[in-house]
Amino acid sequence: MVKSLLLIPLLCAPLWACQATNKQNACDGFSRLTPSLETSVTILKTDRPFADQVASHNRFGASQGCWK
Repeated sequence: MVKSLLLIPLLCAPLWACQATNKQNACDGFSRLTPSLETSVTILKTDRPFADQVASHNRFGASQGCWK
């Protein structure tokens, strides 16, 4: 039993070596939300909290330099 516990780190070492070493970017997988004018008006009339979330998402992306 003890011998098998000692083997666990050796078996996991190759998995640890596969970790990504590149620096993560705040903009990875993040894009600006651009609904049409008609959709924006509909969302503002029917679902104001969602409209606020879209605006917050776009402000955050702009503050991170993801788009201009």
